[in-house]
Amino acid sequence: MNRKRFLLITITVILSLMLVHVRTGIRPLNFIFEALVALVIWFALVEMSTRYYRKYWLSEAFTYTHLALILLGASFIGFSFPEIGPFVTPIYIPVALIELVFFSPEIAITTGFLMSLFALYRWSYDIFLLLPFISTTFVAAVTLSKANRRLDVVKSSALTSLALMGTSLFMKFGLKIEYTPYDLVAAILNPIFSGILVLGILPYVEYTSRLYSNLGLVEFGNLNHPLLKMLSIKAPGTYYHSVIVANLAETAAEKIGANPILARIGAYYHDIGKMKRPHFFTENIRDGKNPHEDITPSLSHLVLNEHVKYGVELARKYRLPLLVEFIIPQHHGTRSQKYFYYKAKQQFEDIPEEEFRYPGPKPQFREAAIIMLADSVEAASRSLKSPSVSQIKECVEDVISSIFFERQLDESGITLSELEKISDAFLQVLVNLFSSRIEYPEEEKIQKVVKINDKNTG
Repeated sequence: MNRKRFLLITITVILSLMLVHVRTGIRPLNFIFEALVALVIWFALVEMSTRYYRKYWLSEAFTYTHLALILLGASFIGFSFPEIGPFVTPIYIPVALIELVFFSPEIAITTGFLMSLFALYRWSYDIFLLLPFISTTFVAAVTLSKANRRLDVVKSSALTSLALMGTSLFMKFGLKIEYTPYDLVAAILNPIFSGILVLGILPYVEYTSRLYSNLGLVEFGNLNHPLLKMLSIKAPGTYYHSVIVANLAETAAEKIGANPILARIGAYYHDIGKMKRPHFFTENIRDGKNPHEDITPSLSHLVLNEHVKYGVELARKYRLPLLVEFIIPQHHGTRSQKYFYYKAKQQFEDIPEEEFRYPGPKPQFREAAIIMLADSVEAASRSLKSPSVSQIKECVEDVISSIFFERQLDESGITLSELEKISDAFLQVLVNLFSSRIEYPEEEKIQKVVKINDKNTG
């Protein structure tokens, strides 16, 4: 861990404790003890849960957002109403936001445990209160682990409400603990109102951090999004290609337990940079003339690299999700543009292959790797004309094996067993795509009422 991260975490813990005690007042000795215990909990639990979550380390935005949500949760704890009782403590809010934005129950649960510790400090070290706080954390994180709709948040808050009500009754009648007359009412209503607040706060968190929940990602799948509309007009071939890649990627992600929504949305936008010079890409060539024949291989290489840079620029300009921005360069990895490399080698035998590679990086998470595979498989399958199942299977296996042996998947976390599942998913989609349609008998010749002018087809 670097010094900057350690300092940020320490400052966040101290500020959180100050917010927690905003109404109760700070006792210096207790404050130091609480800070030390909170830091131990962070490095023993929270830090460990982030270490094995690949996406967390792709950008500092994950750290900043994580720490900001902890501060937000601490402020809710500190400003909760003491006269109502401890069951009004809104632990659900930070836990739900972290789960929705990070897609990680482990990070949500460990952070929720830290928030429970803060709440315990707030309520004078009443150890029995860990039971409702931790139950809220666990139920919220688990019920939101696959939330794709706003209704899922409503269901999660309702289930958390039931769990907290049960905990309240157990403490009242089982453990014979009395708090306030409002504890049962607070236990029922707290998660419900917290769920409403989560839905209200979430869009601001997403837009500010560009870390989008599945609820926010779905909105980028609207084909009326300005970028997708421009892509369909300026580069219709690329648009169609992206839709097919999205189908392949989503099916594969479902097979291996990755995020299918992120895979689909990432596939929609992975080639948006081709809008700048669409006719330099095969799928957009309409008149059969390849513009690369009139330029040098080195210039062709620059054009191909430029579409990646321009795609990243568009992603930032339109504030696409950060993970989608990362997919744009990563789906090419550091692969070489073999066609132009071999073309250049005919002129200069000693030219190095490194000069014809994409800048990278290699895919850093599973969804990016899936889109790399889907993109290559779709491009290769385009050359197949009414193929058999065995031909499609061979095509898929050859493409995936080639990428694997180029070691493009080494940093993505994809395993060999997952590659087999991805291959099966691709085969299933492509077989359905290439399946022949039923030929209907010809009808009588229909008299035409319209005639298209040939000039309009140019």
